[in-house]
Amino acid sequence: MNDYHQPDFYRFNQDSIKLVNRIIKSITSAKCILDMGAGSGIIGIELARILKSSELDLLEVQPEYLPFLEKNVSEQLLTETKAKIVISSFGEWKPSKEYDLIVCNPPYFLPAQGEPSKDERRNIARSFVKDSWAILLKKMEDSLAPEGRAFIVVKEDPKVISEIKKFVSLNMKLTQEGKLVFIQLSRLNID
Repeated sequence: MNDYHQPDFYRFNQDSIKLVNRIIKSITSAKCILDMGAGSGIIGIELARILKSSELDLLEVQPEYLPFLEKNVSEQLLTETKAKIVISSFGEWKPSKEYDLIVCNPPYFLPAQGEPSKDERRNIARSFVKDSWAILLKKMEDSLAPEGRAFIVVKEDPKVISEIKKFVSLNMKLTQEGKLVFIQLSRLNID
């Protein structure tokens, strides 16, 4: 993994790398990628590089990530890929196109779950302090191309999986690897 710029309050972990590896085993190309909750942009940038995508949109809720996203796009992304950074909550974001691939390593705690941090920025990155699963999944569905796929990685947690299942109307495939669950969504049947 390349050297990425990241804030001190929240660093990417192996979940991001495992999600990238899972996706490249499932698909071989994606012209237009959306990374929802992009953080420092690591997942989206790596996939855009590997899949040689022409467009990458990085949607991030927290404005504190903007300088890191800008540096990482500038230093890590291939010049052939057009990148757009959007700082917005999922609920306020208005998709202007459909995406072949949507990726998300979302907050992995439900509200009032887990040990809260003294740093509110870290809490936002770890929990749905802003938005919700319902909003995230609706925006994902609204912006997925007819033959596109979406991939989400979450920690193994029956409450989180139940929450996701409540709001998904797309075809869904769950794959567990250790304590991680990879969720693939598509309008088409998933093998």
